[in-house]
Amino acid sequence: MPDPLSQPTTTTDAYRLRSGTAARLAGLPVTTLRVWERRYGVVAAAKTTSGQRVYSKHDVSRLRLLRQLTHAGHAIGTIATLELDSLQALITGLPVPAATLATATLDAFVVGRSAAHALEAVPGCVLRAVHDDLDQAESAPAPENRVDLLLVRLASLQPHAVDRVLALGAALRAGAIFVVYGFGTEASAGSLREAGVTVRREPLAGRELAQWVRDAREAPSPSPRTGEAGWQVAPRRFDDEALTRLAEMPSPVTCECLRHMAEIVAQLAGFERYSQECTSTGPADAALHRHLSRTAGTARTMFEQALQLVMEDAGLEVRDESAR
Repeated sequence: MPDPLSQPTTTTDAYRLRSGTAARLAGLPVTTLRVWERRYGVVAAAKTTSGQRVYSKHDVSRLRLLRQLTHAGHAIGTIATLELDSLQALITGLPVPAATLATATLDAFVVGRSAAHALEAVPGCVLRAVHDDLDQAESAPAPENRVDLLLVRLASLQPHAVDRVLALGAALRAGAIFVVYGFGTEASAGSLREAGVTVRREPLAGRELAQWVRDAREAPSPSPRTGEAGWQVAPRRFDDEALTRLAEMPSPVTCECLRHMAEIVAQLAGFERYSQECTSTGPADAALHRHLSRTAGTARTMFEQALQLVMEDAGLEVRDESAR
């Protein structure tokens, strides 16, 4: 069988591969490819008219080198935006100029002028947007691309602010969320920490903020086997109708994994929705329901990615509803 990478390309129908094939050729799990794209922008995959991501020969070459370098101990956040020749230089052991590595920046979305002023002094950050408060940030149009870092400064951290911060982070598809506050309840701070948010009371030293940025840049990608703590809740990939169709579809294999996986995803999505709609008797009860919803959502995200792998293995078309 000819190597797909050796096939000729044309200017009208350039070399294009779907995500599963591109990931396999690069030696990556497709889940890792998607996390790297969402969090670090490792490649700028084109899209077909139907919204399907497609990858070029150059994209696959980049992904291969990135996989080799991360296996060798390099943090993906520090090399994700390097050019192909710089990646090749690292592979061969040649030095890469520090100025080149410094271009691996993080895009930041900031709420609070004082927080923005502090972040300006931290190397490696680009302030994509700065807003005075949550009201202004929520009313602003969401950027087309995801942001690496959401930094929110709140004078008062109250229970109602928790959901607003998390909702803003979800809307921005933020890779990391930092919250700095002056006064507030420990329960509210705890709810944010349970959701994976880094929370600190003022004053915040510049060196600590710089360390946050370094941690966000060098955070390891979640692994489908060992990275449970790094998983985050993502928008649903399969709606109820799609899951019903999959569960009722004749199984291409005798084990019927496709049906079982579709049923599990549907149950987790239902419990996630149920937890969100539960009546709460107080702040502690509301925090518990948020935790249950996030837990169900995290499990649903993981099982959706597993379901996608089962579909790809069975040769079925995968439609990512979250990309619509």
